[in-house]
Amino acid sequence: MSELLTTARPYAKALFKSAKEQNMIDQNFDMLKNLNMVINNNNAQKILSNDSFDSKYKVNFLSEVLKENTNENFLRFISLLSENNRLSVITEICDLYNGYLQEEKSLKTAKIDTAYELNRDQLEAIKVALEKRFNKKIELEQNLDASLLAGAVVRIDDLVIDGSLREQLRKLESQLI
Repeated sequence: MSELLTTARPYAKALFKSAKEQNMIDQNFDMLKNLNMVINNNNAQKILSNDSFDSKYKVNFLSEVLKENTNENFLRFISLLSENNRLSVITEICDLYNGYLQEEKSLKTAKIDTAYELNRDQLEAIKVALEKRFNKKIELEQNLDASLLAGAVVRIDDLVIDGSLREQLRKLESQLI
């Protein structure tokens, strides 16, 4: 995994720097997400992983699929990735670019796993508390996980705050044994 990130990092940095100079960081992220979606499509993977097709054919294929959602600079980026056999790290490039984008906008994404759907007021209270703690704007992504029983697990970067009933029961069990 870290090898893929090491390979992807220069491409993500270069794309982000270029996008920032052109004042297109959001648009480039949208194009990058579209490229990631196409490359991870099973049918597209059959073509892109086939060594009988050269990089120009693969670039033409991707250009045709993405033509309405890309610009000339981004097509050059795709060509560079293809020529250097780096299309396989597009997911990592996308993730790194997203990190640079969030840093640029002073944003963080918090992933909240809950047993039940939280209402708007509950989500807002969590958001305010996290924004205060991290001194950044927070975007929330809620996922339902019935195995938690109750409570929530919040993940931001490497930090995990586990306030689930499942975790409390696990701690109680370890104290009793």
